[in-house]
Amino acid sequence: MESQEKGVFDRFQEIFFTFQIDDIIKHADDLIGSGVSPQGFLTVCQQCMDVVGKRFEAGDYFLPELIVAGEVFKLLGLKIRPFLKTYNTLGSSGIIVVGTPKGDIHSLGKDIFCMLAEAVGFRVHNLGEDVPPDAFIAKIRETDARIIGMSALITTAYSSMQDVIRLLEKDGLKERVKVVIGGGATTKELAHKLGADAQTWDAYEGIRIIQSFLSDGAPHVKIATERGRE
Repeated sequence: MESQEKGVFDRFQEIFFTFQIDDIIKHADDLIGSGVSPQGFLTVCQQCMDVVGKRFEAGDYFLPELIVAGEVFKLLGLKIRPFLKTYNTLGSSGIIVVGTPKGDIHSLGKDIFCMLAEAVGFRVHNLGEDVPPDAFIAKIRETDARIIGMSALITTAYSSMQDVIRLLEKDGLKERVKVVIGGGATTKELAHKLGADAQTWDAYEGIRIIQSFLSDGAPHVKIATERGRE
C-alpha cells in the first residue's frame, strides 16, 4: 500500500470506528471516487473488522458495535465489488464452492474471500452459513467444481468439516476435489487431522493456493503460512 494511500486509509479507519454509518458510507464513496486501490480499500475494511472482533473479545466493544460493523462491512463490500472486477489480472476459469460449515454462522471472512476470488476471475458458489455437509457435495456434483473452501471461526464446525471430507472420499470425489479450510478456528494441525489439502488465515494466500492447485492438479498437501486471520 503506497504511503499516500495509507494516510487516506488511516482517516477512513478513524471514521469507521465512530460507527456513524452515514459518515462511513459517504467517506467510502469519496475514496472510491478518488480512484484508490480497490484491493487496498478492501484490505483496510478487513483490518477494521479484525480490530472490532478483537475489541469485542476484550470487552471493549459490545453487541451493538459488532452488529453495526457487520452491516457497514456488507454495504462497503457491495460498493467495492464492481471496482474489484476491473482488476482481473490473474484470471481463472476455476469453479469454487465455498461455505461456513454447519455449526458456525460467521460470514465475514468467507465473504471477503469470495469477493476477492470473484475479482480475479473464479466462479464462486457461496453456499452461505451453517451449511450441512451434503449441501457441499451436491453443489460439487452440480457444478463439477474442483475446489471446496470452508471457513470456521468456532470449533463447533469441526465435525461438519470432517463429514464433508468423508463424503468426498465415500463418493470417490476426493482425488479430484481439493479442500481448503480457513478462519480463526483453523490451524495447520487441524488440516492434517481432517485430511484437508490446505489451510490459511489469509484470503489472498487462499487464492494463491487455489490457483496453484488448479494449475498443477497434483494431489498434495499445501499448508499456507498463518499471516493473519480471515
